[in-house]
Amino acid sequence: MDFNWRRFIQIEAILLLLITPLFAQADITEEQATANCLKISEYSAEGGKYYKLKQYAKAREQYQQQAGWSESCQLDEDKVAMAYNNVALTYIHEGNYLKARAWLSILPNDKKSMFNLGKISGDIKNALEKQSNKPQGQYWQYAGAALWNSMTIKPKGQKYQVDFEGYYAGLMAMYYGPNLGEFSTVLAFDNGKAHYAMSGDDGDCEYDFAIKKDVLTVNRTAGESCGFGHNVGAEGAYQRVEF
Repeated sequence: MDFNWRRFIQIEAILLLLITPLFAQADITEEQATANCLKISEYSAEGGKYYKLKQYAKAREQYQQQAGWSESCQLDEDKVAMAYNNVALTYIHEGNYLKARAWLSILPNDKKSMFNLGKISGDIKNALEKQSNKPQGQYWQYAGAALWNSMTIKPKGQKYQVDFEGYYAGLMAMYYGPNLGEFSTVLAFDNGKAHYAMSGDDGDCEYDFAIKKDVLTVNRTAGESCGFGHNVGAEGAYQRVEF
């Protein structure tokens, strides 16, 4: 089959419009940005290869790259949602319905996301019925660039170890990496609620934690300096993805 140069030029022209903000804001050349955006279909195809072989973890690595670069190159929402759904399907085949739900909930009004959420609604319900009233588990909040802010809560004596890992994925995160933030503390939860006040070199922030069913809500109640990277924050709603 003859190579369709006209179609190739059209694609490059579209990509140039999409990636102009990228190399305008950092030391990224037009050629580099174009090459990275053109690789999105390769990540999708490579993920599909592993998916067909039922090597879902390897497929997921490729689909996460597809998702991150689809965001970075500012593709249409339906194309970004396709990448999210690809990642979710790898979790579905592994029986990890709560992590699949998290990915499908990033763009919940997308038709593909709605369809796949509907298919696993019963599995999600069954998974949540197994949860205890205790706070332990892992909770996710989407940060962009295929990264998730996470709160991991584990029993420690009569209290709980709480570990936060957070990110800020700016427009250039796929090139230079995200900004980072973390804290680790031991808290007493009472009826699903706890309070954390940073001190010393950790910062001066204070947070209230509240767990209701499978959602962890974190509110910052005081402080400005949390000791995190620029624009990284721990506040917001997190979905439980593990018990």
